[in-house]
Amino acid sequence: MTIQEKAALIAEFKPVTIQDDLMFGTIMEDPKYCKPFLETILGVKIREVKLPATQRTVKAKLKAKSIRLDVYVEDDQNTVYDVEMQSGKKRNLPKRTRYYQSMMAIDILGKGEDYIKLKKSLIIFVCCFDPFGYDEYIYRFQRQAELSDGRIIGLGDESSVIFVNADGHKGNVSREFKTLMDYIMNGQAYDSFTEDLDRKVESLNNDDDWKVEHMTMQIKLADERFEGREEGRMEGNISTLYELYKDGLLSLDNVLAKANMSEADFMEKAKKIEKEQAY
Repeated sequence: MTIQEKAALIAEFKPVTIQDDLMFGTIMEDPKYCKPFLETILGVKIREVKLPATQRTVKAKLKAKSIRLDVYVEDDQNTVYDVEMQSGKKRNLPKRTRYYQSMMAIDILGKGEDYIKLKKSLIIFVCCFDPFGYDEYIYRFQRQAELSDGRIIGLGDESSVIFVNADGHKGNVSREFKTLMDYIMNGQAYDSFTEDLDRKVESLNNDDDWKVEHMTMQIKLADERFEGREEGRMEGNISTLYELYKDGLLSLDNVLAKANMSEADFMEKAKKIEKEQAY
């Protein structure tokens, strides 16, 4: 990358919060932040976490859909965690967790190994919106069955999913949990941990190398989303490009170049498609 290209990316960068995927993943690379973050969410003490792997790509077979994990970490009790930051109201989150669990299991278990070697796994989606609409702080899911007499038994597969609603108000959670959620939603730091997080966020937002990394990743992700959804239909392409533009992943100039349309024509077509999809 030339000096001019780097300068252009830095100039285009706009400060982000911890809600940003790459910001969140970069901060969680350090156990200093990752360990207390998990402890606050789960309400338990963790003796040690192994070095997190951020933005880890997990692949199964050649034609299988790969997944890019925000934060992939293992603790001293042989439990693996995938922690995902969800700032936008993305669809199909429950089915995404199902796919993530299966891909993580394939990644953990080597060919020919016994299933007993599968580690306990926990997927945590930190959502900046209520994914189920009950205003709960935390939604915990495990596979279980109801017996004929009404008793509940667990499957015992040692996999579970937690959806954290950072904008929630119901549930028995700690003061530290509420403070962390307030920081995620509003950027207000009220205790030592959120103050540490805020200082790290500010530091990265002022780091030119990280700005370049962030912009490069955003362009890459935007291209992947565009290419992945391209089905040969102009309507689908415009709809996808409009989403990328609204999410801040592509500039208006890049969007218009890919659509090969004027700004007025593109906006008119995109808003018409969006209105039709709302019904």
